[in-house]
Amino acid sequence: MKAFPVVFRAFKAFYEDLFLCTQVSLLWWVGLLLIVTAAPATYGMNAVTNRLANYKRSELGFFWQEGRGRFGKAWLLFALVVVVVALILLNVWFYSDAGGYWGIAAIVWLWVLFVALMVGQYLFPLMCQQNEPDIRLALRNAGVLALRSPLYTAIGLIVQLLIIFASVSLFVPLLLILPGLIALISNFLLTGLLQEMGLADPPPTTVGE
Repeated sequence: MKAFPVVFRAFKAFYEDLFLCTQVSLLWWVGLLLIVTAAPATYGMNAVTNRLANYKRSELGFFWQEGRGRFGKAWLLFALVVVVVALILLNVWFYSDAGGYWGIAAIVWLWVLFVALMVGQYLFPLMCQQNEPDIRLALRNAGVLALRSPLYTAIGLIVQLLIIFASVSLFVPLLLILPGLIALISNFLLTGLLQEMGLADPPPTTVGE
């Protein structure tokens, strides 16, 4: 499974449903600013974009339905991701600040961070893809998928990081629609792997590669 054609399909879907993706992006920013709604907003955004990645009808109603209905699980997963990333970054900072040979440890922790992000990009999409949104199952499946296709997963992550960097550095207004695009790419990357494994429906024949 090649990552770039899948990312291209995500961009195509984003263009075709630009208004919907913009809506969920703006709602995600509002949810993040309100703090208490950050996790359910993340879940709701992925619920909308996961349907798009599975070539199903999607609408803003799924954002509210899934965000409210999965409030507790959304916060458990969101908190887990934040804590793990924060702890890894703390180790990176600690060892890089120590100087000398400890810099090698900082590099190791940077690699740990990259691997964690590789796995993490599948977590919320898997919660929406699974028949039952079980966090432990999502963690296991995310790890299995990342290990099964490490190059595909790494390329997908790098593309997302480059898009984020470009948005921040070159065209800040893109930040307003960035969350929806990143969520859509993550969900397309997930369904791309599942399609290869026969666990998700293939793209419609009318969808260009």
